[in-house]
Amino acid sequence: MTGQVQSRDEGTVAAVLRLVDLAGKIERVETTVTARVGDLARDCAAAQEQIDGLNEALGGLGSRAEDIERRLGEVSDLLGRMSGQISALAAPPGGAEDEYQVNPPPPWWKPADQRCQDTAQRLADWVKEVYQPVYGYLADLLAPCWRRHPLCLAYLDVLHEAWCLLYLNERDPKMVFAQLDWLNRSLLQAAEVMANETKRCRDLSGHCEPGQEPGPFPAAQRLSARR
Repeated sequence: MTGQVQSRDEGTVAAVLRLVDLAGKIERVETTVTARVGDLARDCAAAQEQIDGLNEALGGLGSRAEDIERRLGEVSDLLGRMSGQISALAAPPGGAEDEYQVNPPPPWWKPADQRCQDTAQRLADWVKEVYQPVYGYLADLLAPCWRRHPLCLAYLDVLHEAWCLLYLNERDPKMVFAQLDWLNRSLLQAAEVMANETKRCRDLSGHCEPGQEPGPFPAAQRLSARR
């Protein structure tokens, strides 16, 4: 009997010891978990603090970017006004309205086009009023039938436009050298080309299309009548 009681007491003691040991383990686990949770909480708080700082910094950068953009706009407006003032100061007296405006090129490959006819008439006036009275033997090299030669029309068109730009606008030292270059190179070369183009017509005293017999110029007819 005494042995059974002793056995039960030992079992109870063993059970109590296991419970005590288990309670100790649970307490250690709780302590560890609490410590880790505390560490995580502190890390989360630090991370949130960094995020808040970044958001604040980004807000400041956005405000600075808007301020910089506004100032750039003000600088751009100022530069625009300065450019306009500089252009006004650099403009020649009389303004751009007094400058010669270049005419658009006519389609010489479409001789029936009204633009070609209008330009040819304008060139005829220039040849009569300027080219022949001023440019002497160079103008004499041009046959009277030049209006029937597309190559002559094309050359006279650009010669006329260049002459207008060089002689109808304000003159300065650079313009003088440009006029000299035009006289010594462009005019001479154009006159030579047009002379070669109309040489057969001048030699035959009448316009001659390729493969056709020449017809006498009115001047040649009058000369023959006088003889």
